[in-house]
Amino acid sequence: MVSKIKSVIRLLRIRQYYKNFMIFVGIFFSGRLFDYSLYFPLLIGFALLCSASSFNYIINDIRDIENDKKHPEKIRKKPLASGDLSISFAVLVLIILIVFIVLSLVFIIPKNSTVGLTLMIVFIIVTGQLYNHILKNFAFIDIIILSTGYLWRAIAGCVIIGEYISGWLYFAIFEIALFLSIAKRKSDLELLGKERAIEHKKVYDQYSQKLLDQFYVMIAVSIFMTYSLYLIFKFNLFIPEETSLNELFVVLTIPISLYIIMRFMYLTSAKPEIARSTEKAFLDKGMIIASLIMFIILILSFYLEEIVEILNL
Repeated sequence: MVSKIKSVIRLLRIRQYYKNFMIFVGIFFSGRLFDYSLYFPLLIGFALLCSASSFNYIINDIRDIENDKKHPEKIRKKPLASGDLSISFAVLVLIILIVFIVLSLVFIIPKNSTVGLTLMIVFIIVTGQLYNHILKNFAFIDIIILSTGYLWRAIAGCVIIGEYISGWLYFAIFEIALFLSIAKRKSDLELLGKERAIEHKKVYDQYSQKLLDQFYVMIAVSIFMTYSLYLIFKFNLFIPEETSLNELFVVLTIPISLYIIMRFMYLTSAKPEIARSTEKAFLDKGMIIASLIMFIILILSFYLEEIVEILNL
């Protein structure tokens, strides 16, 4: 029974669900973090994005089952290829996911958000399938299309709470997704070598370590500049008279964000296996401490007045 549950967890790719936390970006940066009425629809939205992600993964596993059986790593990790779960069971899970998504959109998600959220879920599934069936074979387009998945997730959160978020923030999310995708390409080439990487994905014959290094540095600089400029324009930091002390405090997150970028680049270079499983980077002590400090400063900068009111109660 325990092994069956573990196989289902691997089939659903629950370890990849961290990507869906992008749905909560909107509520934080919109200044509505303490609007508790938004939490339930956002949590349902999170569950829907997780379901859409699992739907994509299962479809791909069914399609690639024969190829996965020939791959020593994939046959160990993928329950359909290893025979731990049957295709008919996978199809049953797909039906359950579809039913859950449809019923939630019809009966649970607020009516004014249904159309927008439905579109985002469709975009996640369509772009995922386009990537796996066609676009993964085209260099540069492959990492761009993968990165849009993070964007759809962030927009889904904004749709649910009915908020417009600065284009700076969307740009930053897209760049972060590109950064992670490039890191994975770099690690594949380093760990597998050029020939084995091409066997793994044909598109690697158009990539080189040097080219990816250039992309990596370019996007890292772009993330840092985008985040810094976002804060400057968000809090009018170029006009001291219009900026409060707690808002000036947010400037401290700029060097911290740079440290996080540099730390991630170090980890993925010194330990390429981390780039192949990005969630492992979040367990690094330096990343945890820096992220926690940055989060606390952002909370104080965006929500000091609300926090003071809550504490006074």
